[in-house]
Amino acid sequence: MIKSNVLNMVMLALCLASPAAAPVTNEMVFGGQTWRTKNSTTPIAPGPNWWSNSSQSVWLDDEGMHLSITRRDGKWYATEVFTQKALGYGTYTFVIDGAIDRYDPHVVAGFFTWDTRPAESNREIDIEFAAWGIADSARGQYVVQPYTQADRLMQFNLALQGTYTTHRIVWTPAGISFSSWHGNVAPSDPLSDANLIATWDYHGVVPSEGNARFRINLWLFNGKAPADGRDVHLTVKSFSFVAWE
Repeated sequence: MIKSNVLNMVMLALCLASPAAAPVTNEMVFGGQTWRTKNSTTPIAPGPNWWSNSSQSVWLDDEGMHLSITRRDGKWYATEVFTQKALGYGTYTFVIDGAIDRYDPHVVAGFFTWDTRPAESNREIDIEFAAWGIADSARGQYVVQPYTQADRLMQFNLALQGTYTTHRIVWTPAGISFSSWHGNVAPSDPLSDANLIATWDYHGVVPSEGNARFRINLWLFNGKAPADGRDVHLTVKSFSFVAWE
């Protein structure tokens, strides 16, 4: 009985001494897809960055799916979400709310396909917004990796009309097309042409579908903290995927 009481007292002391685990976001259902979250216990690529799936960093509410870069306990944490299942060929359309043209020069917002297998450059197809560490040089870019080949990258200037933008990737065996618009628009509506920011058709070697999922991330280039010391936030207002037929 004495041993039992001592053990109970030790367990109680441990429970009182250990802080409750912070709530985490493991999965979210949004835009017809189940999304999982990335986390790490050490800095890892891209960046490298610390990655958090804390509900303080990444969450879902009535406004949409939220990603952030936040500072806690002396570390800056990036966020990334990815679809539970591979999607492959098809049309990816998403609307975001974020001042992507005014982010800190080290902030990168990425929207891309990615296969964990390295073949065909991980089947990575990107829309990215970043200044890559250079002040006052925020750019958008469309990429079919590897970006080191000039015909696989197209950059464009950002001069947004507000914080809402719409983006589309159409990936088929014959080619890949990219488009971006000011505001929350329906790309199939001819009136959306007046809001076009940029468009690009790629007709080079097209990666096969493989096991590519769609990913969205918000991270720090070279892992460098924002110069103003402020957290960064991005909201994905909507997402849709229509498989190629």
